[in-house]
Amino acid sequence: MKNSYAVVDLETTNANWHDDGRIIQFGCVLIEDGEITKVFNQKINPDVPIPSRITALTGLSDEDVKDAPKFKELAPGIFKLLKNKIFIAHNVNFDLPFLNRELSRVGLNELNVNAIDTVELSQIMFPTVSSYKLQDLTSYLSIEHDNPHSADSDALVTAKLFLVIQSQIRDLPLTTLKSLVDLGTQTIRETNLVFKDIYQRRVNNKRLLPDYLYEKDGLVLRKKQFHISEQIDQKTSYPKSKQKKRNMLKGKLQYRENQAKLMDDIYENASDRSKDNKWNLIEAPTGSGKTLAYLLPLSYLINGNRKLVIATTTKVLQKQIVDQSIPLLNQVSQHNYHAEVVKSSYNFIDIDRFYEAIENYQGHRHTALLKMKILVWLTITETGDLNELHLTNYNNPLFTIIRHRGEAKENTLFAEDDFWRYQVNKYHESLILVTNQAYLARNIDSSIWGDNSYLVIDEANHFADNLRNVASPTIDFLKLNEYVRKLSDILYQNRVTLRYVFTEVTTQLWNYQDLQDMETHFQAIDELMERLEFNLFDNSIQDHVSLQERDQFINLILNQEDFNKNNNDLVDLLSDLIVEVTMVVNRIDILFDQYNFQKNFISVELSRIISNLIIENSKIRRILGAMDELLQVLQQKDSDFGIEIDMRDYYEPNTIKISWRQYDIKSLIKDTTDSFSQIFAIGAAITIQKDFSHFILDLQLESNQINEMMILPDANDMAKNSKIYIPEDISDITHLSTEEYYSMVTKYIVEILNDLDHQTMILFNSLTTLEAVYNQLMETSVKEKWEILAQGVTGTNEKIKKRFAIGNRSVLLGANSFWEGVDFPNKMLEILIVTRIPFESPEMLDVKVRQDVMSQEGINVFQADTLPRAILQLRQGLGRLVRNPHDRGVILLLDNRILTKSYGKKIIDSLPHGIPIVQDDMSDIKKDINKFLN
Repeated sequence: MKNSYAVVDLETTNANWHDDGRIIQFGCVLIEDGEITKVFNQKINPDVPIPSRITALTGLSDEDVKDAPKFKELAPGIFKLLKNKIFIAHNVNFDLPFLNRELSRVGLNELNVNAIDTVELSQIMFPTVSSYKLQDLTSYLSIEHDNPHSADSDALVTAKLFLVIQSQIRDLPLTTLKSLVDLGTQTIRETNLVFKDIYQRRVNNKRLLPDYLYEKDGLVLRKKQFHISEQIDQKTSYPKSKQKKRNMLKGKLQYRENQAKLMDDIYENASDRSKDNKWNLIEAPTGSGKTLAYLLPLSYLINGNRKLVIATTTKVLQKQIVDQSIPLLNQVSQHNYHAEVVKSSYNFIDIDRFYEAIENYQGHRHTALLKMKILVWLTITETGDLNELHLTNYNNPLFTIIRHRGEAKENTLFAEDDFWRYQVNKYHESLILVTNQAYLARNIDSSIWGDNSYLVIDEANHFADNLRNVASPTIDFLKLNEYVRKLSDILYQNRVTLRYVFTEVTTQLWNYQDLQDMETHFQAIDELMERLEFNLFDNSIQDHVSLQERDQFINLILNQEDFNKNNNDLVDLLSDLIVEVTMVVNRIDILFDQYNFQKNFISVELSRIISNLIIENSKIRRILGAMDELLQVLQQKDSDFGIEIDMRDYYEPNTIKISWRQYDIKSLIKDTTDSFSQIFAIGAAITIQKDFSHFILDLQLESNQINEMMILPDANDMAKNSKIYIPEDISDITHLSTEEYYSMVTKYIVEILNDLDHQTMILFNSLTTLEAVYNQLMETSVKEKWEILAQGVTGTNEKIKKRFAIGNRSVLLGANSFWEGVDFPNKMLEILIVTRIPFESPEMLDVKVRQDVMSQEGINVFQADTLPRAILQLRQGLGRLVRNPHDRGVILLLDNRILTKSYGKKIIDSLPHGIPIVQDDMSDIKKDINKFLN
């Protein structure tokens, strides 16, 4: 018997029925025998006012529905239409309960029907899509969507989406489909009916897998090409002359003198690999084409084991290089270079562990959904990179179990299918590797970087800080206590099961005596942690906290002398604790190895125990690594570092959390220097008034390590193509309270967005301020006219960048990485609002440690560090605006200190020469902006 489906969408006055929410439009599409047969559209008079934001969203006003029937008149017909159908909606747990409450309100029975959610179906069947909003899905699937947020249009495209999903499910391998049916008992309402229905129709109609798939032990995987293919004509040579470059770029890119000069300079320096002075410092202004300028010349020098390694700061930049710059290089050079983004094994799925977790780690409903998503994804992915799933967070414990640990697979079930093994091989074979700066520093000894390779440090102004971050972890004693106790509890509560298992297995890698011995280790850890916590309290906390501060959250920043003064027991206690914790985590790892070896004899119950042990053990191992690094820091007597101590409760020493910051990075710089034949540190803003001194001081470079320093002139006429505006009546932000500051920033943003119609980005110094301003903006009418995208609030950096790039009335609130390296060409960004001069907070641990060391050396901290860093950050922010000679853009600076403080002149002198700075009334500013941009 064929199913009859009713696809429903409601437009309502309010998302919450309890807050006088009423239906204002009912859309319904009937599907019979896999075909759309009828479309219903009915406006409804809600008997309550329609809020303006709903009118802006749906286009429906009070006037539009005043003559429409009321829900009570339509309810019997709607009930009759839907009562024998399977109910489908995009977010069914909104539409069906809302409709049922409305039916109940007018005295009718609620619908008692099976219901299917197309959001959840989409999440399972399109696992790599970054957004499951209806508009985004229809765009992804090229489904025409004429009137978003109109009930009939939304119902129609949801019906089309459902038919596409059904088709996708029919094409799934039968083995995968069967697994989805088994896990689908956890789906929303009766969504699993879709999988069950198709499976029952196909179960006796087996078909061969397509050539690109294969099945192994109940998993269907996509075949992988183990070796990468790069077509490089080694006979071609670098185009040294201007004419040869022009010919190469003809029809693809405009020839630029500055870019060509940089290419030649990089080629010349890279060709001489005998130098000891390997560092080349290059400032290449925004829009100078620096990425191609280093890719092209270096591509002619790499071969065999001599590679090009590019270290950047963010995933957004890495993606831009791989997705945009490498294809451009290939187009220009007529070669076929392949670039790999290098990341840790932690990013990849371990198929062996996932295979075990399918049955043995149950978790909650979301865990079952993730398993279903991953099963479909495994038929698609060739990389096994979990980031392809585009989840907003990866905090589900399932990921702790299935993330790869980087170990070589030899005798495991899926050793030959191991994604990490495949990925490492690609790293070794690729001539161009892109990674983040911190990963490079942590893994500088890896063989994947090749021999005598070239290193480009892109956005080099962050390299020193990233090196310091590598040596700056945190120890949270409260969490360590919690994880160790959880581990102990799991072992104790399951001692009967474990005792039985250990008497049955043939190997003696782990036995019941180990279980008893573990308790001894747990007791030792408990005692050592208590002694260590009291040691820290007595020596580093007690004397620094006044009586009045003891009822507050404790936050201390100490230098190494204050932290370790006359504290001879600290190193011994920390060493002993590390030994005991190491014993525990290693024994749990051995237990897991034995479990894998004996898995044919192990019960589902034991598998669940092992899964839970792995989760807690992974958490402990991360803190263990941090403790080991702290021990090394304490034992280096000449090391410059600072310690930050947080304490949630002064009277509870086990709430201590320690973070530390290493200042000295000379050894890391030496390791980097020794590992490459030439290093190109390049960035859009790394000098102050054309001087590299601050950059060299921050990176702790020696003069004999530097080969060349080069500044490219700015090809973009910033004086002609951009302006900086400062409101005349703006308050001195140093005299405002936090709430007053948030309100002031919100006020100016609203003024700009209400009166001007240009894509706008707003840059903040902190995510806390960003979130506070976002919340205030959402209380204004701005949200009805603009799509407000906020970093860390409305999605990942990559997601909101994509949405901003395709929007025409979007405003992006960003901090951190959005100050630099994010390109929005072709009028995608025309107004930049900078909320304040980006001075770092002196209370931040890394700032305090760095500046304490400078003070001890007699350096003027403000002039040598605070001001230069603010200038560089501001210059990076301005660089988001004008990316090529044809771009135009304006900056609204909500900080008048650039005009009122003595240091303002140095900031202005460091900005692009001749850029106009206009201080005026906001009404005149808006008029001038409109005139300038139009």
